[in-house]
Amino acid sequence: MVESKAQLKNLRISYKKVGLVAGAIRGLDVSVALAKLQIVFKKSSPEIEKLLKSAVANAIDRYSVKEEDLKIKSIIVNKAMDLKRWKPAAFGRAHPFRKASCHVAIILQTKEGVKVVAKEKVKKVIDTVDLTKTDKKLGSRVDSKKVNSNISKKTVKESTTGAAKDKSKVKKG
Repeated sequence: MVESKAQLKNLRISYKKVGLVAGAIRGLDVSVALAKLQIVFKKSSPEIEKLLKSAVANAIDRYSVKEEDLKIKSIIVNKAMDLKRWKPAAFGRAHPFRKASCHVAIILQTKEGVKVVAKEKVKKVIDTVDLTKTDKKLGSRVDSKKVNSNISKKTVKESTTGAAKDKSKVKKG
């Protein structure tokens, strides 16, 4: 049996809320799970659906299997770092609170009795170019550009503010 993985990190939804949706599709066939995610009205449903489609695409790309031949082996939801924020409170105080996030990992496997052929990896040959040599034409072209140094300068008059205009009216002491 062949496995395919996909991960989603730092999803800005609490791991408890994502775990409810993950538990609903754990162990199901991919087509059934996708249909179920369309029905479940939770904030995390579209995110898990997108992740599941990514895992299916990984399996199709690597092993040339059909979507009907895949099932969800496991879906793992782990707690990620919390964002620490402050909420205004009475008398100028602030109360701390945390915005939870999570990591989600889906592992798909093929159903029993399905033959899988792994694709061969083809290495691409890339030509390299030595860029350490400078071209004389390029250097002369850069020098031939004229730099416009005509910059107009304006003098700014000093303006006096109302408080600084007449200091004699200010009472001392």
